[in-house]
Amino acid sequence: MKRVGRIIGLIGGAAAVLWAMRDRLISIAAPAEPEPPRFRVVTPPPEMPSTDSVTDDLTRVSGIGPVFASRLRAAGIDTFAKLAASDDATLAEIADVPDSRVEGWREQAARL
Repeated sequence: MKRVGRIIGLIGGAAAVLWAMRDRLISIAAPAEPEPPRFRVVTPPPEMPSTDSVTDDLTRVSGIGPVFASRLRAAGIDTFAKLAASDDATLAEIADVPDSRVEGWREQAARL
């Protein structure tokens, strides 16, 4: 009977020690903060310009910035020759500006 009491006492003591240290044991087993999710970002390959179409840098014309150049390219005017061949009213309509703003664009494009 003494042996059974000692065994029960040892088991109970070990259980009490584990119970008292449960917070420390849990903190060791589980990380404090979960890792943030990781996302795989795939960047598209850069577009290679086609060799059959030649485009000019329309921003070299005084008064044409990146916005007006993109509007002109979207309308199909991507070279100085096409810009010089257009009339002022069409250019003003494409760039969405008054006619007075496009004055001189065709002359500069013809020189370039």
